[in-house]
Amino acid sequence: MNKIILRAYAKINLSLEILEKRSDGYHNLHSIVQAVDLFDTLTITKTKRDFILTGSKICDDKNNLIVKAHEAMEKFVGKKMACAIHLTKAIPIAAGLGGGSSDAAATIIGLNKLFDVKLNKKDLMKIALTIGSDVPYFVSGYGRARVGGRGEMIKRDLGKSAKFYVLARSHKRISTKAVFDLYDKEKKPFIDLVLKLCTKTKEIYQYLSSQSKECGLSGSGPTIFAGFSSYAKAKKVIEQYGVVRFDGDFFIARPVRKPISLKN
Repeated sequence: MNKIILRAYAKINLSLEILEKRSDGYHNLHSIVQAVDLFDTLTITKTKRDFILTGSKICDDKNNLIVKAHEAMEKFVGKKMACAIHLTKAIPIAAGLGGGSSDAAATIIGLNKLFDVKLNKKDLMKIALTIGSDVPYFVSGYGRARVGGRGEMIKRDLGKSAKFYVLARSHKRISTKAVFDLYDKEKKPFIDLVLKLCTKTKEIYQYLSSQSKECGLSGSGPTIFAGFSSYAKAKKVIEQYGVVRFDGDFFIARPVRKPISLKN
């Protein structure tokens, strides 16, 4: 095998409770997370010598989670993994949808498969946690899960998700660090903090809340989600509000069983 293609799905936080701050600077949390079928695509191809990353360029290599995942895998297995990774982005960045973390998890899973290093799930989860708090969830293989601690405590959740979700993502980017810093100062729910940082989100949140009993903020935002029982209802809600009225992007997504999918 010389090439592998993976879909790295987005996630939404159906619930999110921020708990106490830890000694390592992170916060403990409790969240119910659901993968949805908005996805990035990673194509990983073996090369003779070097590692290169092509395609969508969203940040410098120092902060790129795909680069960090590749480095972490090489360090863990103790050998070079020469390859080219091509990234095609569809998940918006800085939106609370976990795109970067999902890409990192897909890199870990893809390299493990492509180079046949046979790391078990426990090892992959250990590597994932060194990269970011959301990455272990994407490695877990659970479409819907309860996530706790810093992100390392993951259990499959048997609750029932909506059949379709409307995702309303404002064009304003919000830094996760900025939201957590504000939380440490004000100790308010994330939704209140995000509406303060991104006031244009307030109107769409109020509207979707009036249309769905399952409505909330995904992660540190600014994406607002709302659950619906059918595609027709989800589509109608967007049309009634008006696509051009919202300074952002609408998506209609379905829940998926696994946050990472191998295509070949």
